[in-house]
Amino acid sequence: MRQVGTILAWVLIVGMNMGLILCSGWETVQAAEPIEETTSAPPSRAGTWSGGGAIGFLANTPDDTAFAFNLNADRFFTREFSLGPLLQLAFTGDMNQVGFSGQGKYWIDLPETNNRARLVLQGGVGFIHSDFFRDDTSWLIPIGVGLDFAVNQTIRLTADFLLNFTDLDTGAGTGANVMPGLTFGVRF
Repeated sequence: MRQVGTILAWVLIVGMNMGLILCSGWETVQAAEPIEETTSAPPSRAGTWSGGGAIGFLANTPDDTAFAFNLNADRFFTREFSLGPLLQLAFTGDMNQVGFSGQGKYWIDLPETNNRARLVLQGGVGFIHSDFFRDDTSWLIPIGVGLDFAVNQTIRLTADFLLNFTDLDTGAGTGANVMPGLTFGVRF
C-alpha cells in the first residue's frame, strides 16, 4: 500500500507541474496570432473535433498481457491543447477490462517536418473495471507520450505509450498498479 501512495504522490507532482506549465503559457497562447496550417496537416484549430482508434497491447493486467483496443476523441481549444475522452478495452482469454478517462493533451510540432509530425504529451483521470477472477472497479490515471503523423489533410497515423496507474485488485494475487500499454492507430 505504501508503494501505491508513493506512486500517487509522484503522479500528483508530475500532474501539477504539467498543469503549471500549461497554465503559465495560456495567456501567451491566447494572445498569439493564429497559426496558418499547411495543407499537409489536418484540422486542429480551436473549436474542431478529432477522433480515432488504435490497437496494441496492455501489459501487467490482472491476467498478464492483454490485447488492447483504444478509442478517443479530442476537442481542440488551441492548436496545441485538447481535451477529450479515452476508452481503453483489454481482452485475454479469461478477462475483459474497460477503462474510461478524460484526457488532456499537449501537441508539439516536431521541427523540420512541415507540420506533419507532432509529439503528444497526455494525462488524465477516470476509472477502470476488470472481471478477471473477481470483479473490481478502481480509479485510473493514464499518462503518456505519443507521435502523430499526417498522411494527408484528414488522416493521421498515431503511436501511443501509456502508463495506466490504478489500484485494481481482482483477488487473483497481487493487484495491478501500473499497466503499460503500446498502441498504433489512426486519427481523423
